[in-house]
Amino acid sequence: MKLSIIIPVYNVEQYLQCCVQSVITQTYQNLQVILVNDGSTDSSGILCDQLAQQDSRIQVVHKENGGLSDARNAGIDIAKGKYISFIDADDYIVGDGLEKIINIAEEYKADVVKFKNIGVTECDDQDKSSVANFPINIVKTTGDGVLNRYDISDYIVWDGIYRRSLILDHNIRFMTDLCLREDDTFMGMLYCHANIVIATDLPLYRYVSASNFSSTHNQPVEKQRRLIYSNLNAMRYRCHYVAKHKPNVMNLERLKYMRWVCSISSAISAQLTLREYLILLDEFRKEGVYPLEYAWIKVAGWNYSWKIYLKRVLQTFLINHPRIGYVLVRFYRKFRYNNKS
Repeated sequence: MKLSIIIPVYNVEQYLQCCVQSVITQTYQNLQVILVNDGSTDSSGILCDQLAQQDSRIQVVHKENGGLSDARNAGIDIAKGKYISFIDADDYIVGDGLEKIINIAEEYKADVVKFKNIGVTECDDQDKSSVANFPINIVKTTGDGVLNRYDISDYIVWDGIYRRSLILDHNIRFMTDLCLREDDTFMGMLYCHANIVIATDLPLYRYVSASNFSSTHNQPVEKQRRLIYSNLNAMRYRCHYVAKHKPNVMNLERLKYMRWVCSISSAISAQLTLREYLILLDEFRKEGVYPLEYAWIKVAGWNYSWKIYLKRVLQTFLINHPRIGYVLVRFYRKFRYNNKS
């Protein structure tokens, strides 16, 4: 068996059929499809069992709700394929793409093969898109090569396949105490040990964007704080892991700066009190990543317009002068809200 596909399932009865059908109807058939029912309270669990009865390649795990990371880990534990892939149950993949990806993995003896994702508004079980004649561009690098650059897409877990032995040999798992950036830590650990990484432009994955998506600052206050500290803990764990296993690779400090800036910006957006915000900044200071260096702007890429570049400079200044930044951000939001109303 060449590929195990892990699909965490939680209250997705309206999407699950579309997702699973997109997998089992692929031209590549040598699959293990693992449905991990993570304590669903709708009929998702029943649907999982029905799908398994229809196709012997489908294996179902029923477990108490433990969150996305725990569900993925449960899938890893029973995976049998040479490679592992992850699909979210409300997303899907288009026909005949997996065969191409597996062939590339075998040809290059790759540890990681990445492909592209396209955002859509709904799970379309009538999507007959084909990548059979798609001319694939291939870029070969190493785990070190990925760690030495900054591209957020490198750290998404569901747009790639991964050698299972690499995951097992280094005991790589998703962090179950995180509610944000689970993918980031997992992929960071994986790249520390990956010798051959292949990036392709094959548009295989369809990511369904939820129409009711809410940004961080629209969430309840307690959830905002939970997301902020999950972000903080994810960045802390990943950076420490990479520093331990790849001390000479980096770019690590610059990458940390970029990540921490994102975390701090989230803290501002989450409408913490000034005291809470200053406490959060002290957390960063203890990690040695605050005050911020302007060098982080270079790490994120030079493909900026001058307006965006100046915006990044201003953002860094305001974060390094938190009392000024805090007041200005509050004033700006109040002004924008009053204008909208």
